[in-house]
Amino acid sequence: MDVGLVSLGDNLPHPHTGQRLSPHERFRQLVALGALAEELGFWSYHLGEHHFSEYILSSPTPILAAVAERTTDLRLSTAVSLLPHHDAVRLAEDYATVDVLSGGRAELVGGRGVYRAHYAQFGQDQERSAEMLAESVDLLRRLWTEERVTWSGAFRPPLEDVTVHPRPVQQPHPPIWLSASSPESVDRAVALACPIVIPTVSVGVDAPPGLVERYREGWRRAGHDPEAGRVALHTHCHVGAGTTAEAVEFWRPFQTLYLSWVLRDVAGAEGPLPPHFEALGTPEAQAVCGSVDDVIDDLERRIRATGGVDLLMVQMDQGGLPPADTFATVTRFATEVLPVLQDRLGS
Repeated sequence: MDVGLVSLGDNLPHPHTGQRLSPHERFRQLVALGALAEELGFWSYHLGEHHFSEYILSSPTPILAAVAERTTDLRLSTAVSLLPHHDAVRLAEDYATVDVLSGGRAELVGGRGVYRAHYAQFGQDQERSAEMLAESVDLLRRLWTEERVTWSGAFRPPLEDVTVHPRPVQQPHPPIWLSASSPESVDRAVALACPIVIPTVSVGVDAPPGLVERYREGWRRAGHDPEAGRVALHTHCHVGAGTTAEAVEFWRPFQTLYLSWVLRDVAGAEGPLPPHFEALGTPEAQAVCGSVDDVIDDLERRIRATGGVDLLMVQMDQGGLPPADTFATVTRFATEVLPVLQDRLGS
């Protein structure tokens, strides 16, 4: 099992002091997190993309390029690229640039996003977002694998004998994953022959095993290459230095601030947080939070429930958590949790 570090790039104020990082400080923190991820032995680093909110990370490729200059082996990926909001030609150019700069380490996780208002701001019909995504994946692959592309589709002007530059280093092309939070999105990923990322913040605690089973069975029936059908699980995580109760007490204000903001300010939902958002430190919680030993046990249980995943993606810096605390929990995860977890799963 490979392990990746995730940041979606929110820039919320500290829940106790109200202080927040400047955009410059937050972006430099994201670059430093990428360098730390390689130093600690993470396989990959994933950055999100959002628009029109305090997710200030709207363009992950420049940050990934900066991380590329401070690393040599780390895979450089998005946590999601909102494919419907972009011209696939420009995506092909931008991610091929990161691939060339990094010596062949770029990856892309595609998704439709969850905020209907964004489609209105981009002048798009959200009801056709699945078609937009499928068209984008198809065109990306062609642009990266064919020297000259003649193409026509529904959502951008036709192409006539086009070659994009630079050409990616990876062959046949940088990997394209798809976010999968429903049976329909799982089936779409199978149809497009893409590996998947399951975000637990979207699907809850109990859904991943069923989604993984559906994906693997669909992949088998489709006759795709068994080695290419990879599954990633994306989860929020905090590893405390003491007991689980102490970890929950410390982290709850940051995680609650973040989840409340996502649901109410970004998504426009009303009412209390769902129970699995509130149940930190328990098996029912959306996030994994606790002592080193309890985090190991919780992650092992969740991964075994799916039958095993190929990539575990952990997100640890949300909700205004100060950089020093973020670096500390990431380091504890990598040095104290991960070796034991890998050993248990390997056995």
